[in-house]
Amino acid sequence: MTALGALALIVGVLLIVIEAHAPTLGALGVLGTVLAGAGVWLLFTSGDMGQEIAIPATVGVGVVGVGVIALTGRKVLAARRTPVQTGVGSLIGSDATVRSWEGEQGQVEADGGLWSARMEFGYDGVPEPGESVVVEQIHGLTLTVRRREPWELPL
Repeated sequence: MTALGALALIVGVLLIVIEAHAPTLGALGVLGTVLAGAGVWLLFTSGDMGQEIAIPATVGVGVVGVGVIALTGRKVLAARRTPVQTGVGSLIGSDATVRSWEGEQGQVEADGGLWSARMEFGYDGVPEPGESVVVEQIHGLTLTVRRREPWELPL
């Protein structure tokens, strides 16, 4: 029973660590907590200590495990709500400056680089060089831009 308890405890802790590094919405964390609690129970009840120590130790492991799962889940949900801050996806909604434009395509400067751009559907007129536009979408290496709304213009 001692070996089985130690094995359950080790596997449970490993599952909790895996949950912390690759969140599975709590599935591995819950299973790890249950296994760790069962391992502690088996370790304490297989010896001479009995249930006087096994019950509080198992409850303690369960409470700590549930706390870790709740903290990890909360962090995962918070990370999902934050906007993209790096990479190409961070350009969406950002400012770009028109450098040149011919017909429906042109070149804009965004985030320190020159990008091919095209007008968003419904764009009126041809943008002038130096005009500030907003990036709406990204398709490969081409940005889809739109004119700023009047309420978006800087004061």
